[in-house]
Amino acid sequence: MSLTGFDAQFVDLRDYIFKITEWIWEGRGIDLIRDYYAEDCPVKTPGGAFSGVEGVIRGTLETLQEFPDRSLLGEDVIDSEDAPGTYYSSHRIFSHMTHAGEGAFGAPTGMRAGVMTIADCLCRENRIVDEWLVRDQAGLARQLGHSPAALGEALAAKAALPDAEALVERWRGPEGDLDIDALGPVAVRYRDLWQHARLERLRDGYDRAIDAKVPGARTLRGHDDLERFWFGYKGAFPAGQFRIHHWIDREDAGEPRRVALRWSLSTTHQGGGVFGPASGAPVVLLGITHAELRGDTVVREWHQLDEIAIHAQIAQHRQQKV
Repeated sequence: MSLTGFDAQFVDLRDYIFKITEWIWEGRGIDLIRDYYAEDCPVKTPGGAFSGVEGVIRGTLETLQEFPDRSLLGEDVIDSEDAPGTYYSSHRIFSHMTHAGEGAFGAPTGMRAGVMTIADCLCRENRIVDEWLVRDQAGLARQLGHSPAALGEALAAKAALPDAEALVERWRGPEGDLDIDALGPVAVRYRDLWQHARLERLRDGYDRAIDAKVPGARTLRGHDDLERFWFGYKGAFPAGQFRIHHWIDREDAGEPRRVALRWSLSTTHQGGGVFGPASGAPVVLLGITHAELRGDTVVREWHQLDEIAIHAQIAQHRQQKV
């Protein structure tokens, strides 16, 4: 994919994303953020949102203060050109890091951790102009000896969280909510799983040797592991409204079929699952998923959700009831 409006040094969008990520983070070219992010770029995560390149710089410096040796190993970029000169990337990163400084995770522990992140970026004219990002905060917390539930309670106590519709709106892009039926059987299967708890879709839609990475820095292998993960989530959130806000479906020569979807689930904490006793809290799951497929069968999958942000929504509801 040639890049209209981008510097000639970038071969394609994958090359652009990998290179600027390495230059900024591992090359310590923090000031390059001003070159490669639009001045008013919004950055949205399940736990918060802000606009402006100076906020991106501040967040980068705060992360490096806490994890100065953080590496960013680019695993994949699933990308599309949605309009002439307007590109989407869904960028999956694995980071090794040592907790060596004060920050969001408290006093330095010296512990080594590994965490996955997926970032969706809307790119135009050599810059990132919009970004949605999910990091496995719960997996990082557990590796550093923290409870995701306790960190969620602290986040809820720190500031009021937006209501459910505002959280969904945070995750929408210019496309709004896509027509899931028009996207095909794989998208429909995700809706069947998240919205309708049709867990029989796991065994007929996933390879027996499925390799899946899920929140909490966990790896699942095979149908039994996969079902246990889904039982935990659907026990907590048995029903809801599933929306897909962006969808990329690629088949490139020599590579498996790859899909990337940014999605939300508006639901209610109705059961005992993995998020504690039922609270009745309105909850919005904000996720990004990558999958590799053989035909319509998922062979490898990466679900990114911020479980600390989910715990925070439940904690805020409980605090309001008290």
